[in-house]
Amino acid sequence: MVGEALIRLSNFLDNIIEWSGRIFCWLVVPLTIIIIIEFVSRLLNTPRVWTDETSRFIFGAHFMLCAAYGLLYGSHVRIDLFVSILSQRVQAIISIICYLLLFFPFVVVWLYYGWDYFYTSWSAAETSYSFWAPVLYPIKFVIPVAAFLLIIQGISEVIKSIVTVTILSEISGEVFE
Repeated sequence: MVGEALIRLSNFLDNIIEWSGRIFCWLVVPLTIIIIIEFVSRLLNTPRVWTDETSRFIFGAHFMLCAAYGLLYGSHVRIDLFVSILSQRVQAIISIICYLLLFFPFVVVWLYYGWDYFYTSWSAAETSYSFWAPVLYPIKFVIPVAAFLLIIQGISEVIKSIVTVTILSEISGEVFE
């Protein structure tokens, strides 16, 4: 009963990240258009002031906002040299420990300071030092949003590991009875 509720919660969190990833992956389209504009304008010897900075903003937002989507699909770099030879149950236990001791403390600090970084920029109406001088707080808002999305996916990953440990413990208990 509790396991089913945890699985439903994990699926719900995964769906949030799935949809956010599907939405934020479209940032590649304006990024590509801006890079093409910059390329053509440089060919015509009329470079634009705003394209370089805008392309960096969009690329940074795409990279950060799709991080949780990458975690959902396991596309982040892992070193499984030693863990891969262990049983699936032990791998799940190690995963839970790593999420609780390493991942969540880091991402919570990232969320806290990212929010402070954004809020300071927003309250000062901070602008870039470039000639174009766009406001910076919208792009700085990406930092706490990305951290929040990673926390959501991290919770889902811990739930999956807990369910794995529980199910494998029940199965091994039945085998040895």
